[in-house]
Amino acid sequence: MTGALQDRVVIVTGATKGIGRATAVRLAGEGARVVATGRDLAGGAETLDLLRRAGGEGAFLPHDIRSEADWARVMAEADRLGGLYGLVNNAGAFFVKPLVETTDDEFDDIAAINVEGTFLGVRAAFQAIARAGRPGAVVNVSSLMGQVGFPGAVAYCGTKGAITGFTKTAALEGAAMSPKVRVNSLHPGVIWTPMITGQFGDSQELSDAFAADTPLKMIGLPEYMADAILYLLSDDASYVTGAELTVDGGRGAD
Repeated sequence: MTGALQDRVVIVTGATKGIGRATAVRLAGEGARVVATGRDLAGGAETLDLLRRAGGEGAFLPHDIRSEADWARVMAEADRLGGLYGLVNNAGAFFVKPLVETTDDEFDDIAAINVEGTFLGVRAAFQAIARAGRPGAVVNVSSLMGQVGFPGAVAYCGTKGAITGFTKTAALEGAAMSPKVRVNSLHPGVIWTPMITGQFGDSQELSDAFAADTPLKMIGLPEYMADAILYLLSDDASYVTGAELTVDGGRGAD
C-alpha cells in the first residue's frame, strides 16, 4: 500500500501515544501530511519526530477535543497544509468503576471527551472537507466495548456505544454531501497501550493473560489498529461507509 495517502492531509487526535501515535506514523509512511494533536506536549514532539523519520511531513498541535476553538485551530492548520482529506477521532478517556459508584461528574467528564469531542471533530471535518472540495474520510475510534457490555465500565461502554451510533448517522449525512465523506468506526479489543496499563498494570503476566483470553492467542498492538485505520482512510475502502470494523483477535466472537 505504499503511497496510499500521498499528499493527503489527515488529522489524528490523541497522537501522543498508543494507537494515535502508531497511526500518525503509519499514515506518514504512506505519504500523508499528518496533523497530530494531543495534550501531552512532550509526547507530541516525540510523535512528530517519529513521523518525520517515517518519511512524512506534518505538524503537532496542542488540542483539547472538548474545545470548539481548538478544533478551529486544528482545521486551519489542515487548510494551510493543502486542505483536509481525513480525520481520525482517536483521543478518548477510559476508567473502570461500577455503575452505582460512578459519580455524575465522572460520567459527564468521559462523555464530554468521548462523545462531544467526537461530535465537534466530525462537524468541523465535514466543513473543512467541503472547503477543500474533494471527497474525504473520517474514522471514529470506538471500542469492542461500544458493541458489547463489560461489567464495571458503564461510562466507557455507554460513551463508546454512542460513538458507534453517531458514526452511522454521520455516514448517511456524509454520503449525501458533495463532495462525499465516508465515515466509519473502528472497534479495538484489548490493545496494549498506556490506556490499558494505566488501569490494570504493566506486566508480562498481565499481557500473557490477555493474550490467553483472546481466540488468536495474541495481545493487541497499536500497529494493528494503525493498519486498520489506514485501510478505512484509503481508496481500498472507497465503497465502505457506516461500517463497524472490529479488530480484536476474535474476542467479540467468543
